[in-house]
Amino acid sequence: MNDGINGTAFLEGQPNFRGFDGLVTKDGKRFRKGLVYRSGNLDGLNASDLRKLEKIGLALVIDFRTDREIKSHPSPAISTVKETLRITIPDAALEPAMGFLEKNDANGLEKVLVSDYRRMIRDDSPAFREFFRILEQTSEYPFVYHCAAGKDRTGIASVLFLTALGADEEMVRKDYFLSNERLKEYANKVVLTINGSGRNGEIIRPMMEVRPEYLHAAYDEIERSFGGMENYLANVLHTNIDLLKSKYLE
Repeated sequence: MNDGINGTAFLEGQPNFRGFDGLVTKDGKRFRKGLVYRSGNLDGLNASDLRKLEKIGLALVIDFRTDREIKSHPSPAISTVKETLRITIPDAALEPAMGFLEKNDANGLEKVLVSDYRRMIRDDSPAFREFFRILEQTSEYPFVYHCAAGKDRTGIASVLFLTALGADEEMVRKDYFLSNERLKEYANKVVLTINGSGRNGEIIRPMMEVRPEYLHAAYDEIERSFGGMENYLANVLHTNIDLLKSKYLE
């Protein structure tokens, strides 16, 4: 199996676990192999998955989830992991989404994540700043960062990380939208389960996917509130781009 951007799922219990092997930046540098992974919840990993993570020597876990999420879906013990660091980013879309689902309000559900992506950029910049401090300072490799599905909070973190490293927009979008491919089977199951309860499961699909309007909302909020991506990375997140490139590119 391959855990690169274009590869098949590396873990059976978490199809959205993947690395950045194969990424090439605008200046022709490549992402160093086997250093960084992104993912969703790790609670569904089976024994084979755990052996794979131990084989690659996973050393650090960065968890974006809330206390409630961690309590509901605790991560398993991985023998090679030396430390788990928490950077809490609220799953603020959940409550309004459940309300719109109960009301069978498809239009409301479509707007939830657009609003939440804007909120993340405005309100959770300190969390993303902390994320970059870890990226710059850690010596524990490989590591994984994750949220629940690995598509929204983790998706934005990845957009910022890859952009800071000099990936072009096509590559950033390719990685971001890969979550739809990886999570398609799970999304279909959720829709079928809701259908089985007598409701229209299709209206939940906007919450199960990443969409162009979500990513556009994040970029637009960065432009509106912070004067563009360059300023956001340099003067809001205080990113040391040269250091990141020296650590993660070759």
